Amino acid sequence: MAAKQASSKWRLVPDCISAGWNLVRMPGKTHRCPLPPADDRLLELESELRRHVTVLADEIGERNVRYHPRELAQTAEFIAAEFTDAGYTVQRQEYDVDGTTCVNLEVEIPGATMPDEIVIIGAHYDSVENCPAANDNGSGVAAVLSLARTFSDSKNGRTLRFVAFVNEEEPYAHTEQMGSWVYARRCRKRGEKVTAMLSLETIGFYSDQPGSQKYPPPLGLLYPSTGDFIAFVGNTRYGQLVRQVVRAFRQNEQFPSQAGAMPNVMSDIGRSDHWPFWQEGYPALMVTDTAPFRYPYYHTPEDTVDKIDFERTARVVRGLESVIRALVKIA
Repeated sequence: MAAKQASSKWRLVPDCISAGWNLVRMPGKTHRCPLPPADDRLLELESELRRHVTVLADEIGERNVRYHPRELAQTAEFIAAEFTDAGYTVQRQEYDVDGTTCVNLEVEIPGATMPDEIVIIGAHYDSVENCPAANDNGSGVAAVLSLARTFSDSKNGRTLRFVAFVNEEEPYAHTEQMGSWVYARRCRKRGEKVTAMLSLETIGFYSDQPGSQKYPPPLGLLYPSTGDFIAFVGNTRYGQLVRQVVRAFRQNEQFPSQAGAMPNVMSDIGRSDHWPFWQEGYPALMVTDTAPFRYPYYHTPEDTVDKIDFERTARVVRGLESVIRALVKIA
């Protein structure tokens, strides 16, 4: 009897892998060849991203409500100034946390033909304690700022918003004081139709070393063990958005990419600012280098500017430009 039960158990393994493959099977193919040479546009983008991250991690450093509220406010002012310099009018959503005024920062390009349909590109700008947060999440904020500048003069079918969120990190993650949840609740209260939200979360570290990429089980059976790719992570409910995004990325950028639409019981898929949008019934996903599953300096004092691969990050951001064009339907 024991032998028969064991045999049945192992026969289930291929079935589980097959079911998992249906969740991660995505359109197009990941780029596997050497990266093409960097052109002038990519070098310019690389320099811009480096400047942003240097300000956030070196000049400002740790930024959070509990230990460094002044630096948190300084970060908000830096982001607002960058948005303004790109030609936007900045909207501030302020709320109080333990006597400190916290703020989400929003800029918007109204849609020309479908203005009631909204695409949101966002990243959080706070850090954990004792961490300069170059990658988590200076890299994501830098990408939002660069993308906002790129699209500042665009004519889009849908409304396009770029948002910098406060309080993504502990102890506010997954609480009502999380900036992205404050924002998403306001979207729902206003009856806004958010058609897509992309959370840019820790996107700056890449490795060509075999074994550099880890996963929560059982995903290691389905994904590569080298951490040289950008990941698009969503849930099964909004799997269509994941497929749309990865299709646009792969069609336009020669850079390794992986994607998956996972069940919500896998808690790691909700560890960023897309999660509150799921709670409010909006399609959303995370764009990430997978953070603690690859980055050895995650949430440490060593999360510094020198750890970021700015050329590869620039390629990811350039690929996201094509993704955004597909989502907003350029007029």
